Amino acid sequence: MIDKIDVLKRVQSLKNKISGLETSQELRKRDVQKKKAQIEKERVLAEKKQEEKIEVQKDIDRKELDLKTNEGEITKYNVQLNSIKTNKEYSALTTEIGSKKADMSILEDEILNTMSRLETANQECVKATEALKNEEESLKNLINSVDAEVKEADIEIENIKNEQKKYIDLLDEHSLSNYNRLANIKGGKAIVPVVGNVCGGCSMNITTQTLNELMGNKELVFCRSCSRILYLEENSD
Repeated sequence: MIDKIDVLKRVQSLKNKISGLETSQELRKRDVQKKKAQIEKERVLAEKKQEEKIEVQKDIDRKELDLKTNEGEITKYNVQLNSIKTNKEYSALTTEIGSKKADMSILEDEILNTMSRLETANQECVKATEALKNEEESLKNLINSVDAEVKEADIEIENIKNEQKKYIDLLDEHSLSNYNRLANIKGGKAIVPVVGNVCGGCSMNITTQTLNELMGNKELVFCRSCSRILYLEENSD
């Protein structure tokens, strides 16, 4: 005759192993999701740095275009100087040429400063792009590692389930039904020891009647406080 308590303890132990493996699988899958979220942030940053670099380059292009426009106007004004007949017109045109040259000087300084900004933007863009590349490579390695771990755990879970079924098949329908019901509502902790006349599930004292029933060791005995299945430890008083 089988000892139902020993069988139930074994079933519970195997079930907890399965739960532990499944939890570990979920945690590793979450690691992948966290890494993907991190990479998305890195991608946004890299795109932002790229956009900043483009905007700085556009600013340089605009300033250089303005510089060329001023150069063209100065050349045109210099040609016009040769055909001017009055001092007043000559003075006005030379003043305009001086103003354009002053604008060009300012533009040249701005272009130099903006080129310095472009160099910084380029460095930041390269750094962000390289960081993104490294994170993506890290993600590939993580996915491969997690996939291997999950597959290995799947095999182990399947083996444990096969072993668990051998014990489940030894139980009568009533005992198995009670165990499954309690396991579902007690977080997998359906059967607990009595230690020092205290329930190992809810830590409440058990009654003398319950203790006598446990010592009789014939049918399943339930805690009157938490309804879990009880058993006596070998060295329990």
